[in-house]
Amino acid sequence: MKTIAEDLKHFYLGLEDNEPYFYKNKDLVTHAGIIGMTGSGKTGLGISLLEEACIDNIPSIIIDPKGDMTNLCLSFSELNPDEFLPYVDENEASNAGLSREQMATSLAKTWQEGLSDTYQDHSRVKLLKNSANYTIYTPKSSVGVSVALLGDFHVPNIDDEEALVSYIGSISASLLSLLGIDVDESSKEYILLSKIFQTKFAKNENLSIEELITLIVEPPFNKIGVFDIEKFYPATDRFKVSIRLNSLLASPGFNSYIQGERLDIARMLYDKDGKAKCNIFTISHLNDNERMFFVTLILNEVVAWMRTCEGTSSLRAILYMDEIFGFFPPNGNPPSKTPMLTLLKQARAFGVGCVLSTQNPVDLDYKGLSNIGTWFIGRLQTSQDKARVIDGLSTMDGMDKAKLEREISSLNKRHFLVKNIHDSRLRIIKTRFALNYLKGPLSREQISNLMNDKKQNLALLKTDKKQNFNQRPILASDLEQIYASVSGELSGYLMGEAKVRFYDTKKGIDTIRKINYLLALDDDELDWRKASVGIKIAKLSNENLNANYADLPSFIRSAKNTSELKKSLKEYIYRNERFGVYSSLGLYSNENESKESFLLRLKEKCDEIVSSKIDDLQIKYEREKSKLDDRLIKATTKLEKEQADMKASGISAVINIGMSLLGAIMGGKGLTRTTASKVATSARSANRVLKERSDVKLSEQSVDNILAQIKQLQIDFESEILKLKEQYDIRNLAVDEIQILPKKTDIYDEKVILVWK
Repeated sequence: MKTIAEDLKHFYLGLEDNEPYFYKNKDLVTHAGIIGMTGSGKTGLGISLLEEACIDNIPSIIIDPKGDMTNLCLSFSELNPDEFLPYVDENEASNAGLSREQMATSLAKTWQEGLSDTYQDHSRVKLLKNSANYTIYTPKSSVGVSVALLGDFHVPNIDDEEALVSYIGSISASLLSLLGIDVDESSKEYILLSKIFQTKFAKNENLSIEELITLIVEPPFNKIGVFDIEKFYPATDRFKVSIRLNSLLASPGFNSYIQGERLDIARMLYDKDGKAKCNIFTISHLNDNERMFFVTLILNEVVAWMRTCEGTSSLRAILYMDEIFGFFPPNGNPPSKTPMLTLLKQARAFGVGCVLSTQNPVDLDYKGLSNIGTWFIGRLQTSQDKARVIDGLSTMDGMDKAKLEREISSLNKRHFLVKNIHDSRLRIIKTRFALNYLKGPLSREQISNLMNDKKQNLALLKTDKKQNFNQRPILASDLEQIYASVSGELSGYLMGEAKVRFYDTKKGIDTIRKINYLLALDDDELDWRKASVGIKIAKLSNENLNANYADLPSFIRSAKNTSELKKSLKEYIYRNERFGVYSSLGLYSNENESKESFLLRLKEKCDEIVSSKIDDLQIKYEREKSKLDDRLIKATTKLEKEQADMKASGISAVINIGMSLLGAIMGGKGLTRTTASKVATSARSANRVLKERSDVKLSEQSVDNILAQIKQLQIDFESEILKLKEQYDIRNLAVDEIQILPKKTDIYDEKVILVWK
């Protein structure tokens, strides 16, 4: 069976005129749009595109409002019925007149044949399954891997003032939408929240949800513009907003908002082994306000991460949104619209490709349409939809409207018209068979089973220990106490801080790192190993005088001063803290750069190396093939001439012999000496024909040999490319970690603080 050759630079998306159609992944940097009515094959095309990204080790952030994209976790490497069976719906099988087992067998056969018809087999499914790390996130739910909707609002790493204002505005708008408050950039609620975020971030301080509630009532400023805060927005009105936010905080289901992983895009790109992550955020279970809040939140996080990256022309990551309806409309200004438009305008400079999918072209803002470089147009439902698409595409390179209308109107299921600004041709492709089983939205149980191992391995910061709450204890006078919550029941945490100098002249390292730990005080022994690292605490200005306090362990209650606590902190830092530098291919990690971020830069360098070497191989291959082509042309010309000569000589010899014999008979003179001489001459001509036939066979063999050499050259070329890809695949590269140890004398400014939260 013919199969495609894997190519680092191209995505295999389907067939064009029954031949494989490859899309340059670099073209995705200028973004893509997929438009098609229900049943057009839009989801299959999107999943195929993301499968190619996984195979090429390109990470993806996928926003999944409907639940279809969870199918990216359904790669069955053996394609046998037992793999399909757990995902066969009994009602669906019954409607088809089959048992679940029979339906599973039918599905397995369908996928085997479908893959074979598009030059694929189960080996490519295995390749896909092993190429990426797949995670289904379920915000505000523990069905998949939990991700926190709310928590501390961290200071974004954005230097550009205009970009920071846009980021703050988007956060404020999404928070108001979560509370069910109409979003208006001129509203008092919006201006107040934006001002609070701006004030805290300017001080490089994070903001907790508890502190935000307090600051709404007691803002950290006296004026907004030229007006006094009380005149602009009276305290009684501000209190109403704080009550709505506090009601959310106090609601029985609030824990679901704050449990799970924090959205950290930099850590969601590659795992520790350099394998790309495929992050699927399925949000079909959220209500409209929660969806808007989450989509805005994740888009803002992508924008903030993007601005920390260096520019690149290669595809660094993909942001995919399966159904854009309501999040990027041509009219209105929902909170998600601003960060999405920012990404479409600016992400290409950072190698982030955005792919937006929708059933209806009127769902997309016209400003966004102009920033999308590739369009995949499937079957459309109404003439209005077709007209809008044709109007948009006809402005690109002077496309003929009449031709576009004919092409779009004649599209069948799974057929897409492709218009790429990097390709002068208008193409029509039939999508390839997806490597994953396209089940449709998965049930809660199916998602839970798929993510069971990940959920078990996920380390969540939580305590199940029951606590007794009393009045605030009396502690050592030099133990500073701060408050980070307005809750009526407060638990104690020990925060440890210190500065550490890491110094190594040979490696050119001299840096000072500020370290902080946060340890839940729910054990009777001081064990810094259980502490969380790098947690910032938003300090409240006032304590809750009516709060009750959890019991503290004896080593805190009985401490006369903090000297022993500081000593234990310093000893732990000395024995455990290291300054790690990653190194590979002559590339070194920057200060405070995580391994995931280093691997991202390493992959970009590998891609550049492979691309350069492939270009060199291509030149060498084309030069060798050109020589063989010249030889083939000469050999083919010689063969054709010899075949023609042989044919002409053979016919002439036969005619001469026949004419001589016929003349002898018709003349009635028998076989005279003259006639015999003519026959002999013709016979010698026939012998020459036999010799020429032998020459033809030699020429045919020469042509076959040259064709075999061309085929072998192609095999060698593809083999060299495969070796290059394997050699420079970051999953196969050794990444050295250089550890710098601190001296005890280089650990200073130790501090321990009791945090009530």
